[in-house]
Parts: sequence; C-alpha cells; structure tokens
Amino acid sequence: MRRAFLISILFICTSTLLFGVSVSEILALSKKTETLFRARDEMVNLLLSSPSSPLLLQAAQKVYSKVKILESAKASPVFQVAKTVVQENLNAFYASLGKPDVKTLPDEFDLVFNLLPISRDYSNFFNYVSNANYEEAVNLFSKLRFIYKIPNFENFLPRENLSMLWSFFAQGVEISPQVFDTNAAKFVAGISTPYDVRTLFMKTYVWLSGLNPSQSQNGIKTVEFETLVASFSHVNLDPNLLQWKYIVSKYTSLYTSITNTTRQLSNAKELSPFVEYATDFYKASQYFPSQYRQQLSKILGTYLDLLLNRISTAKFNIPEKLANNMKKIASSDPQNPNSSKLIAIALSSKGVNHTGKKISSVWGLNPWYYGILVLIGIAFSFFVPRIRLAVYRVFKFKKLELGFYMKKLSNSPEKFQWHMKIAEIYEKMGRYEEARREYAIAMKLMEIRR
Repeated sequence: MRRAFLISILFICTSTLLFGVSVSEILALSKKTETLFRARDEMVNLLLSSPSSPLLLQAAQKVYSKVKILESAKASPVFQVAKTVVQENLNAFYASLGKPDVKTLPDEFDLVFNLLPISRDYSNFFNYVSNANYEEAVNLFSKLRFIYKIPNFENFLPRENLSMLWSFFAQGVEISPQVFDTNAAKFVAGISTPYDVRTLFMKTYVWLSGLNPSQSQNGIKTVEFETLVASFSHVNLDPNLLQWKYIVSKYTSLYTSITNTTRQLSNAKELSPFVEYATDFYKASQYFPSQYRQQLSKILGTYLDLLLNRISTAKFNIPEKLANNMKKIASSDPQNPNSSKLIAIALSSKGVNHTGKKISSVWGLNPWYYGILVLIGIAFSFFVPRIRLAVYRVFKFKKLELGFYMKKLSNSPEKFQWHMKIAEIYEKMGRYEEARREYAIAMKLMEIRR
C-alpha cells in the first residue's frame, strides 16, 4: 500500500514537470509564425494525455487563437497586423493597427485580448487620467484610439468611470491636438454608453463656463472633438456646448475687430466711421458673460480714449443725431465704465454736422412768419405750459427753457429726467462742464432707482 502511494506521487511529479516543460516549449514555438502549426499539433497530443489540465487548456487557447487570427488574415491587408499579434509585440500591433489601409479587422481578431495586455494599458490610461498625469495618458491614448477597429472590442475592456474624460480632453488637446481625431472619437464613442456621453457633455459645459478668454481656444477644440464623439455615438451634442462655442467665436471676432480698428484709428484722416464704430462696439460688448465682458470693456476703453483724443485734436464735430443716440445708449447703463467716455465723445458735438456746415435755422422760414409765431406763442404761453415750452424750443430761447426745467427740478429733485433735460440744454448752450455734471447726477439717480 505504501509502495503504491509513493509510485503515484512520483508519477504525478514527473507528469507535472513534463507538462511544464512542454508548455513552455510550445509557447516559445508559438512566438514564431512558421512553427505555429507544429505547436498546435504538439498541443493536441498533450491534451489527449491530460485533457483536464488548466495549464494546458490555457496554453491551447493561446495557440489556437493565434492560428485563427493568422488564417483569417491570409492574403489580406491586415496580415501584418496578424503577425504582430502572433509575435505578441504590443507596440508593433498598435503601430500596424493605425495604418490607413487597415479599416476593419476580421471577427477572429477579438481574440487579441487573450494574447496581448491591451486591457492593462486601458486601465493604466485611466490611472494616469485620475492622477492628472496627462502627458502619459496622451501617449497611451494615441495608441489605444485605434483598437476600435477590433470587432466587439468594448466587450473585452473593464468598465471605467468615463465622466473624468472631460478633464483629459481639456488638457490633452493642448498637449497633442493631432491625437484627438476621428479615430479617437470612434474609440471614445465605442467605450461609452449614451448616459456616459451625456454626462461627459454636462461636465464639459460646467468646465467651459469657468474659462477665461485666454483659455477659450482650448475649449473650442474640446467642443469640436466632442462634436465628433456625438456623431459616432448617435447622441445629440448638448446645445449648451454649441451656444458656448458661438459666444466665444463672437467674442473673438469682436475683440479682433476692436483691436484692428484701434490700430487703424491712430493714422486715420476721416473720423466719421470710427465715431459710428464706437456705438456699435459699445452695444455689441454688452451681450457676453462677465469674464468676456471685462476683457472687451478694457480694450474698448482704450479705443474710446484714443477716439476722444483724435476728435479733440482734429476739432471734429459729431452729427447731432449720432451724438444724441450715443448719449441715450450710454445713459441706459450707468454702471458701465465706458458710459462716461461715450458721453464725453457725444458732448464734443458743437451744433455743426460732419461736413462742417452750420445747421440751418428752424424750418428755413421767412422772418415775417417768425413774428407771427412769436405772437401766437406768447398768447398761448400764459395758459398752457407745454405750449410755452414748445415756443422756447422753436425759437431757441435756451435760458427760458432752462428756467422752465429748473423750476421742475426744484419741485421734484429726485427725478433724473429733469437732470437729463437740463444737461441737454447746457450742452446746446456750449456749457459742457455743467452738462457733464448734470449727466453724472442723472446716471446716479437712475442707478439708485434700480
């Protein structure tokens, strides 16, 4: 009994040793394409002797997977890809998979996940992203992005928290923009569920909302890449991302326009168009988020300062209609730091048009008619204050009109409207300092009222 037990132990040890040697030899053979089929035959013989050995079954799976991959790639553009799999050369596999003539791989190629440590690279990629090691993450991503060509590749990869990818896109696009192409978008779409993609878009929008103007170009590139992801995942791109991109594009366009116009203004001989641009730029800069509006306000302030200096030096006079429009626009937003500059430019209008000709007298009437109108105005002025005021305006009795509004102001000093009217009259009288003072008081009262 004891002797039989010892023989059994010796037999098991000898068999295990032989199997171990045989398996290592077969795996060594399988690395060479020309001996692969011989390795398969050797494996068949070993399996017949010990069909239940886990070690042998694992080695057999590897050998047979290589045979299938080679046979499926016979006389096709992907034969080189197959050879790299059989040789278990992961870097060569990524490189050959990325060649333009390799569009798709046969179904048997899903077996590469049993042969090459692709899933290990995939896990390492997400570890790099979670640790903010974006340089290494981009290096791995540049290789992994081609594996979408393997049939059902997403079924062989571990599930990951894809919502962290927005930070990787944000950093990676700056590090290596050429990596984030169509292949990368197909890879991301392949590993993502519709829920993953929508979450990714939401987190990206939150990130974009906090960007300052100098960072916005990276944001635009990220949105463009995610647009590709949306097209391949069949999930509609978040409208907020498109809206953000539209706003930033408009901001960039306006910023460039103000910068170029400021440069042109320095040597311009004709100032009329630049005065009109001031109003357009002022209005356009109001419709941006605060971080973009601040940058626009700064550069617009430089433009308005230069324009006011040029107008003063050249003794240029602004058309009255345009000047009134500028004052009206500036008065609507007293908190804007450029409002006072726009009003200062408007106040440079001295009652002449842009051609330098004096504005003609009211209606161009014959003096005899003036006399008749004066008499009628005097008659009605004793009974109707509005008509009396109209008479003052028609005949340009500025002092009387000023007295009329001064009386109104004494009764209700809190009303900004009376200060605005008084400022306009002072301006017509050429008393510009008083006009600026009254405009300033009016804007403060408007701000308090809000």
